[in-house]
Amino acid sequence: MADVAPGALVALGLAGLVVGWFLNVVIVRLPDGGSLAPPWRCPDCEAAIGGLDAVPLLSFVRLRARCRACGEPVALAYPLVELAGAGLWVAAGLRFGLTWALVPFLLLFSALLAQAVIDLELYRLLDRITFPVLGASVVLVAGVSLVEGDAGRVAYAAAGAVGYFLVLFVPGMLFPRGMGLGDVKLALLMGLYLGWIHPVLVMFALIGACLLGVVAGGVLYVARGGRSAEFPFGPWLAVGCVATVLGSRRIVDLYDGAFTPTPFLAALGWG
Repeated sequence: MADVAPGALVALGLAGLVVGWFLNVVIVRLPDGGSLAPPWRCPDCEAAIGGLDAVPLLSFVRLRARCRACGEPVALAYPLVELAGAGLWVAAGLRFGLTWALVPFLLLFSALLAQAVIDLELYRLLDRITFPVLGASVVLVAGVSLVEGDAGRVAYAAAGAVGYFLVLFVPGMLFPRGMGLGDVKLALLMGLYLGWIHPVLVMFALIGACLLGVVAGGVLYVARGGRSAEFPFGPWLAVGCVATVLGSRRIVDLYDGAFTPTPFLAALGWG
């Protein structure tokens, strides 16, 4: 855990709330091809939302979870996404501190939050999020690596992206009903960041995602009275990735302590 001043964490939390508010706009508008530009509108009555009614979290409480114009209830998912955004930004700050590396991971966590919610609601992962964020991430990862004087990590990031992509691409082709191509494409983005820290983290993130997916699938199977049905895997991939990133220092330390690399891997700096 990085040593970060409480004031900086508060600032990250507030910024995360604002980003979470914007992610709600992304989640509502982007799946249908809508514009992210203002004005913001109520999804029920199309009334414009602005001023104090657009303040993250506080507007939900102040308006008692209802639209000012039409009185329709505002889903609890909206403030939960805002709180999740704040929590993820604070967690990233605690993991990376106020370093250049924090910037790309704030982008990653925000993108994964939006994709996870969209996948839960619509069983879709949007290329309109994955690929622009991936492009920006490649630039950020390369830039931070150069600034930190460790350009070799760019190769690790590329290896992680390709490795995670291939690991999901094969079952995605063999069992298309069980693994969507959106999951496979998202693996490129997650693998880029996981590999950048340490390539072995790809394996831990995948194992964590699979375990979470099995548990979620079992719970849904019981809840549906023994009837099987499709459920999204993207959210569990996202949770597995975030949890692995946040615990990456401990994971890598344990891995290095338990694993003796072969001469080939040692030459690459893995292990």
